[in-house]
Amino acid sequence: MRLAQEHLECDKQFPQCGQCIRAHETCVGYRDTWDLVFRDQTNHTIQRFRKIRKTDRVATGGILLAPDPSLDEIGVNYFLQEFVAGGRVPSCGYLNYIPTAYSADAEHPTVIASMAAVGLLALATCQPELARHARAKYSEAINHVNNALASPVESVKDSTLMSVISLGVFEHVSNLESWAQHVKGAAALVIARGESQFSRRPAILMFNQVRADMSAVCIQCLQPFPDDMCELQEKATKYTSSSDACWLLGVLASRCATLFASVAAKHNGIRFPRHMSWLYFLEVSVTLQDDFQSVLDILAIQEPYTTIQEPCGSTEFIPCNGRYSLYKTSWAIRLWNNSRMVEIIVCEIICWLINKILAEDPTYFAEGRLNLISRLQYAMQIISRRIEDILASIPQGLGLVSFPDAIKPQKPNVSGGYMLIWNLYTVGKSPIVSYENRLWVIKQLQGISESANIAVASQLAEDLVTIGQT
Repeated sequence: MRLAQEHLECDKQFPQCGQCIRAHETCVGYRDTWDLVFRDQTNHTIQRFRKIRKTDRVATGGILLAPDPSLDEIGVNYFLQEFVAGGRVPSCGYLNYIPTAYSADAEHPTVIASMAAVGLLALATCQPELARHARAKYSEAINHVNNALASPVESVKDSTLMSVISLGVFEHVSNLESWAQHVKGAAALVIARGESQFSRRPAILMFNQVRADMSAVCIQCLQPFPDDMCELQEKATKYTSSSDACWLLGVLASRCATLFASVAAKHNGIRFPRHMSWLYFLEVSVTLQDDFQSVLDILAIQEPYTTIQEPCGSTEFIPCNGRYSLYKTSWAIRLWNNSRMVEIIVCEIICWLINKILAEDPTYFAEGRLNLISRLQYAMQIISRRIEDILASIPQGLGLVSFPDAIKPQKPNVSGGYMLIWNLYTVGKSPIVSYENRLWVIKQLQGISESANIAVASQLAEDLVTIGQT
């Protein structure tokens, strides 16, 4: 926020006022209470893993540690700084439920081992010798989780679910198929925890995480969202706000997964009731896309962001159109982009259905044909806008832009790379993305693979090269 003596009125933009952005100054306003509590809890948690000594401290991988720290200390510390505190990205990271859940059971060996495994794996990008320790810690964490799952008491604890979700990061970095199986296991765990879990706010946030991952797996595998998860989601609505954009967007994502699976099944010859024609699925798709528009309007109020325009091609870290956006938190970036990604899929379904209907019935009556073509054009416009919005979020998400200096060349951070790879891939494989933007996306995925050691990013980049050639 601009100082009063400068006689420049604050324009109330988020996450920082436009006056500060244009002057390249740090904005000190708009820090909400949750952000302050989050920072305080995270710092307190990190301190619990530091040895207090009078000797000089040394820096290890960007982390300030006591001499001869344990591997647990190194791994947990790095995990908290990258995935929870947000690393170089402002405010909290996208695993925003951890401080409250973790503080309740911080000494649990399952929690320590799982967080240490992910932290060490992330640090192995700059210290390869830690990779072996990360795998060993992962095996230890899996053993702890299995023991916890065998106990009726331990299996329903928040700490157990938190450990399972944390290990999902390890799986995702290593292997997509293993990650998908891991997500299904996490979904089975939240089902076993039942409705009572929703009386605790951290448990709802963890359910949101599992639900989002499950929706992603279902969409990738063309499977409907599980019925038991739908039933639990319905029960959870009693404990959530009807105006909570995060919750509402999760519901829409689960609906998208089921819609996508149904359309694919019908296309592959599976028989559906007579009334479930292509026109029926188009109506369902259009309703879902309209619902996205309504919820995104709510999200714009709850999680506003600022868009900056630089000269096109001025910096390699900025998309080709020179546009990038600044959000309050990494969590906000993840929420916005996952929503955009799912809406792109819904719009692509709409486009496919309209083309299918028009191709199968060339004599479709004139007025109806014009309405379909109009809706097709509208869906393509939405896809184009969402692509631009996702691309604009990448520089901050990877930690390449920050306040007050807009551009500071740095390597992509690990948590940002993990968070953004599917967003980038969704943009890169879109048939309407420009050639220049696809090349830019491929370059970002390759950078994530090299700097953050995420093998999946390299695989997706290669896939996009093939898509571009065809």
